[in-house]
Amino acid sequence: MEKFDIVIIGAGLGGLSSAAYLAKAGKKVLVLEHHAVPGGYAHEFRRGKYRFEVALHALDGAAPGGWAYPVLKDLGVLDRVHFHRMDPFYTVRFPNHEVTAPADMIEYEAELIRHFPIEKENIRTLIAEMIETFFQVRRFGADGEIGQRPPIEQMPAVYPKMLSAMSQSWDEFMSQFTQNQQLKAVLSTLWGYYGLPPAQLNAATYIFPWVSYHLYGAYYPEGGSMAMSRAIEKTIKENSGEILYHQTVNKIEIQKGRAVAVETEKGLRVEADIFISNANSPDTLLKFVGRENLPQQYADQVESAAPSISNFVLYLGLDRNLKSEGWKHHELFVSEGYDIDSDYQAALNGNFNSTALALTNYDQADASCAPETGSVLSIFSLADWKTDNVWGTGGNLEKYSENPQYNELKEAAAEMILNRAEKIIPGLRASIKYKEIATPITNWRYSRNVGGAIYGTEQTVENMYSGRLQSKTPIENLFLTGAWTFGGGMSAALMSGRETSRIVIGQMDGTDVVLMTAPSLGSEQAGVNSDKFAISSDQLPITNPQSVVSNHQLPIIKAAGSDREITLNKIGKPAVLIFHTQETAKVAAKINETIRAESNYANCDSMFIANVVDLHSVPKLFRGFAEKAMKESYAKAAASLAKGLNPQDYIVIIPDWDGSVTKSSGFKNTNKTAAFAALDKNGNLTGSYQGENPESAALALLKKSA
Repeated sequence: MEKFDIVIIGAGLGGLSSAAYLAKAGKKVLVLEHHAVPGGYAHEFRRGKYRFEVALHALDGAAPGGWAYPVLKDLGVLDRVHFHRMDPFYTVRFPNHEVTAPADMIEYEAELIRHFPIEKENIRTLIAEMIETFFQVRRFGADGEIGQRPPIEQMPAVYPKMLSAMSQSWDEFMSQFTQNQQLKAVLSTLWGYYGLPPAQLNAATYIFPWVSYHLYGAYYPEGGSMAMSRAIEKTIKENSGEILYHQTVNKIEIQKGRAVAVETEKGLRVEADIFISNANSPDTLLKFVGRENLPQQYADQVESAAPSISNFVLYLGLDRNLKSEGWKHHELFVSEGYDIDSDYQAALNGNFNSTALALTNYDQADASCAPETGSVLSIFSLADWKTDNVWGTGGNLEKYSENPQYNELKEAAAEMILNRAEKIIPGLRASIKYKEIATPITNWRYSRNVGGAIYGTEQTVENMYSGRLQSKTPIENLFLTGAWTFGGGMSAALMSGRETSRIVIGQMDGTDVVLMTAPSLGSEQAGVNSDKFAISSDQLPITNPQSVVSNHQLPIIKAAGSDREITLNKIGKPAVLIFHTQETAKVAAKINETIRAESNYANCDSMFIANVVDLHSVPKLFRGFAEKAMKESYAKAAASLAKGLNPQDYIVIIPDWDGSVTKSSGFKNTNKTAAFAALDKNGNLTGSYQGENPESAALALLKKSA
């Protein structure tokens, strides 16, 4: 078979989005898909004249100002698909409250205040904070596009609300404004869209789409989510891209650290320069690539990341039209109480008598899904893969649909949910013309997602953004896209595809790219520009202290890149430590050059020189980027050394994460003025300087030391 520029594994929205962008960029693209149709969870099935939506409830960000809008526009979806805005968006029913969310944000705010008048100011302040947080995310993206993002250490001052939301739970965020548990439950109505209760869910993961929904509209595409998938498929083909269905990839062939080909269960083998996987990360990396081809720490990270929860869905084709009967809800959420932790636990326990439910009447937004006298209703509950020993299968999924215990458990769960739904819609059972049931195993069957996961890995505080697997992998020409990297949701999947395509184009064409997912972005890596952290190759880079410098009793430090352990008190030769931040790196470079030139620095035997970068103001969220960039900086500097020199002897990189090394040496504000300190062979401080004309001061210090 012919060789391609790029092979993409999986035609979910992340894979489709990547493929369309790359095909439009003139790349030769092939998509290999396990299923018979595109879209992943963004597809449909039909029974008679009824069209059933598999997963989409409402799409956020589909209007100007929404974050999915540019992708939908770029990929031609808006030219081919009409989107209906829901108004109202949803209604939520609790024991003591029934709250409707109008499309108008101010009307929704007023509705909340009507139910919770004592919380009036808290509600307004909380919503305003959420909106500003969302705007900071958009500014972060826009600043990157125009080259105006500040250095990482300044980001807390420029995007404080964005960073704060990324580093706390949704419950922690709400608790800054209200302690009313009932109000918190109402505000958390959409938690099921993200698969975790407020105490565990990353606040930013909830806030960003919430504002996009409430401020810029919740939409449903005419023709369902499959219409979006088909529209993107058409864009791919119009730009000479190819898609092959019923081709389940089961191997990525690795040679000398690079992916060279993929193989499918049918024996198809395809070679390419670049590979992108929209398949789940555990299968991609641990099965297709294989542990033996990955760094152990990375493989352990992939293996240890818990898949998100799955779901149970009851699909009903009714011979009655709910809308004409006065049913006014596109989506009605129902909860037995205000304790969302209990709702979540019920889902984990398989107790469908008390799980939170979402009833979605699809013909409310798209009448084409059912006959004029009918309706399509889905009833959704979160559900766990492990329920009743993997739904009675014991984990043996071969011919699972023929397993009597599986079918018995599936029907029993459906009956529990139907009993509850009939109290909401009297006579529901009698009007059922078609009934289909989906369990977590159904999700696995069609998506191959581990555990039937619907949101990739769990979207906890720690496991989002920089804590999640990044698009770039240790295999230099293998990339990831979709929920397992970017997070769950269809808008997120579309944006993930765009981000991954930009990284790939940057690597293939040698151009810089800007992403919304990283603080600084370069074409040579996974969205991080190492120049923001690196020292140029004519400087001596830096290291990682494991304890605080105190009274000049210097710690054992582990050098970034080389992992060499160094005890500064026992180096046995003079040393110079140069202190700076990203902003003063150029001055530090001049100090470095002066010391080398004027001290007759011939080799590492005569003097130890290191740069200490004060990173205490870098948010924890971005430390993973910084650490990775420094390792790449080490590799870059090592490559510039003369042949025969050992890089670990010449390249020492010290990131001062908490600023303790800088502070204990008597320096502050190194973001404004670089500094340096001289040590004797025993690690004793013999001199230091921070001020104007540091090069002249360095010369004076060298003469004094001589």
